Amino acid sequence: MKNIADHLFDILENSAKAGASEVQVKISFNKKKFFCQIIDSGPGIEIADVIDPFVTTRKTRRVGLGLPLLKKTAEDTLGYLKIIRLNKKGGTSLEFLINMFHIDAKPFGDLARVFMDVLIAWPQMNLKLIIPNNSIDNVILDSEKIKEELNLEAIYSSQIQNFIYETVKKELIEKGIDDHFSIEPKRKNS
Repeated sequence: MKNIADHLFDILENSAKAGASEVQVKISFNKKKFFCQIIDSGPGIEIADVIDPFVTTRKTRRVGLGLPLLKKTAEDTLGYLKIIRLNKKGGTSLEFLINMFHIDAKPFGDLARVFMDVLIAWPQMNLKLIIPNNSIDNVILDSEKIKEELNLEAIYSSQIQNFIYETVKKELIEKGIDDHFSIEPKRKNS
């Protein structure tokens, strides 16, 4: 995987294919450290197996490299990957930290495009993107609210998709996350 966006899409695809009806993504970028937490309502996973590349639930192939590669990407920058099964009924929390100052850090990639692609590819899944601002969770994207306001056909309109994409992209850039590497966050005038 070339960038963090590729890893993020892989995780969100796993959630969708596992049947998660809700996925919450919380990202932050502070002091050159990129943190991401993904909580889904899927059936849960066996923690011991998920970082073994030779164990996968997919029927189309015998190996699952997504999480082992993410673990390596994070650990190569002195970061981490942590996975927690939320309860016996299901649900998973996955979080990772990447030190973007590290020489082995991968670029961000187009994170805004990932969220837009997930919204379009799996419309049945409610996706929420949160970027904390101080102690307040700033909800950047909430597909459930979008679907309440618009019908599904409208979401497939290129104008609506461009608006959502540009809105998410703008918020990410204001937090210092661009397509390549980190940038200084834009400060809003007081």
